[in-house]
Amino acid sequence: MTLPVPRLPGSLGEELKPRIQRGIQLVAGRSFNHAAVATLRLGLPVPPYAPDRALVLETFGRRTGRRRLTPMGCLREGDRLLVVCEHGRHADWLRNALAAADVRLWLAGKPYRARIEALDGTDPEDLLQRMGNKVHAATIHAMAHDPCVVAFDLKR
Repeated sequence: MTLPVPRLPGSLGEELKPRIQRGIQLVAGRSFNHAAVATLRLGLPVPPYAPDRALVLETFGRRTGRRRLTPMGCLREGDRLLVVCEHGRHADWLRNALAAADVRLWLAGKPYRARIEALDGTDPEDLLQRMGNKVHAATIHAMAHDPCVVAFDLKR
């Protein structure tokens, strides 16, 4: 006997999807993020990322002033790093970084200063394909709610 998978009716399921995704990220992501941050800041790989394909972003809360370190997959194009922000302009790290304008990040174990910009006209799907990391793309697809592309212009 197979039990049916419960589904939320119509639009209610779609309305709750972002909240459910955020809850999963909070529970599962925190422990992984701590380990990923420490490893990436040392310049070591964190599967499925090579050290030069993932960055650690440092932001400070707009209201609290608390320091936050966030790991994320990226694509480097010269002095520009591109990432897909799965929650779009609603992501706390993005709102904190845009409020500061200049941020600090680590790439392949080296610290950088960067200017951040949300690229509203850029297709996140195109960037995910160019990144070529199927595991990263699958994670973004599973957790994304209104994704956008963000650029970090590295300062020398």
